[in-house]
Amino acid sequence: MPTLPLPLSALCGLADEPTLLPRVRLAIAMIAQEVFAEPPETPGYPLRWNLAKTVLSPTAAQTMQMMVGIVASPPMVAAAAATGATGASAMAAAITDDQILGAIRLGWNAVAGVSPTAAEPMVVET
Repeated sequence: MPTLPLPLSALCGLADEPTLLPRVRLAIAMIAQEVFAEPPETPGYPLRWNLAKTVLSPTAAQTMQMMVGIVASPPMVAAAAATGATGASAMAAAITDDQILGAIRLGWNAVAGVSPTAAEPMVVET
């Protein structure tokens, strides 16, 4: 089992960091817009679309519910560790918008309830 690059206490602080919350909230809404533009043939589309509809204007409570999963995602853990910071506010400030958007994109299917096998592209034999 791999070891975490940061202690859980540091990640908990980041998940509760009030300066990160509005950025994540807006990023969730932006990814929802991307999902709305997907073709209906996208694997897992109905579940992905339903999540997008639900969180298009995410409330602070919805964002806080998603925050732990976002911060615990491999891209965010790596981004937080790469900052070299020890405090949650310094880590939050150093994490880029692209890193936040990438973590949300990566976790969208899991939050939507799309199984990993359903998300794999279909291969059509000719």
